Amino acid sequence: MNIISSLCLAICFILLGVNRILNIKRNTLSLYEAVRFINMVKNNIRFSSMDYENLIKSGKMEKFSFIDFSNGISLSDYASEKARSEFLSFVNKIGTTDEAGQLSICDEYIERFKVFYNESASNEKGKVNIVGALSVLSVVCVLILGG
Repeated sequence: MNIISSLCLAICFILLGVNRILNIKRNTLSLYEAVRFINMVKNNIRFSSMDYENLIKSGKMEKFSFIDFSNGISLSDYASEKARSEFLSFVNKIGTTDEAGQLSICDEYIERFKVFYNESASNEKGKVNIVGALSVLSVVCVLILGG
């Protein structure tokens, strides 16, 4: 019975490690989608002079995976709290100024989210390696102590 419980615990550690690695990767992907969304808004304002409602419709048609359009527009929970609040700030500012003002708002937030994305992408590999190593170490310890 001890071997079975050790194997179950080892599998749990593996699954926890995989889940954490996927969450780290989803954070980076959600920031990338935020940059894509802001670029889409900027292009639609610049070339089509779209109003707020049409921008939302256009965003829904793009089928973003990490941007939710059900209750307003929000960034996925995989993104950091700071990134989500900045995204909400961007969404609240769209449609409040003239076209030139909206384009400058888009430029400002594109730069902010590029910084968030670049930081996340550069830290991703290190975090994935650490989480993977800790997961493997935990599995080895469980198997040695339990077996």
